[in-house]
Amino acid sequence: MVVTCPNCGSRYAVDPLAIGPAGRTVQCARCDHRWFHKVEGAAPLPDAATRPASVGTVAALPAVIPPKPEFAWRRAVAIAAVVVVLAAATLFAFRREISTMMSYEARASTPIQVTAASVPPPPSATATQSPAPAAPPSPPSVILTTANNGGPAARSARPPQVEVARPNIEVDLAFSKIDVVDGRYVVRGQLVNNGKAAGSTTLLRLTFKKNEEVLGERSFPMVEGPLPPGGRTSFSQALDDPPSGTTDIVPAVE
Repeated sequence: MVVTCPNCGSRYAVDPLAIGPAGRTVQCARCDHRWFHKVEGAAPLPDAATRPASVGTVAALPAVIPPKPEFAWRRAVAIAAVVVVLAAATLFAFRREISTMMSYEARASTPIQVTAASVPPPPSATATQSPAPAAPPSPPSVILTTANNGGPAARSARPPQVEVARPNIEVDLAFSKIDVVDGRYVVRGQLVNNGKAAGSTTLLRLTFKKNEEVLGERSFPMVEGPLPPGGRTSFSQALDDPPSGTTDIVPAVE
């Protein structure tokens, strides 16, 4: 059969069996053009037709490009499945062997306890010896101290509890107020330490209320102190845009 290049018009005598009934991609030996050629109708017998020789160039037969082999996906998937199953079986057997060894070592390291009831007494001893009398219960332990009248008195053995002195810093609401300075709200007040030890504050928390309803909270860093027991100090905090509808602002410290 004759195959003609659609790009340069070169003609080639090609065996139809080399093309096949499904067709294949061929390449022109003169201009390197590639196209898919398919045999139309029944494959004719090869003829003796030849292409005309080009001027100054001898063209060869077209190069037949074999199709790319398809990758064996099914085989690859089957091999991967077998490898995964073998790895899982090996891991399961390894973990089971380690568990068995650990259980055996735990049983081997547990000492065997032998009690007196497991050893029977000799026959002669059971006929002649009587059971030993039970020991009397020990009296509860007490500590004798000197009472107010000079005589001994019993008291509990529990040691006395020592109270730990702690600070208790609060906002004195009687001295708290809200001022408006340059169009901004300013919360002013005093801190008082009602505890028995000196302490400091780290945070000021403002709670916004509308009557009894809580509208929100805001926290501001505030480091004051250390305040001694009974000590006082003043504070102030600027505030912008409180929640709409706020009627009360309750300050607290931490």
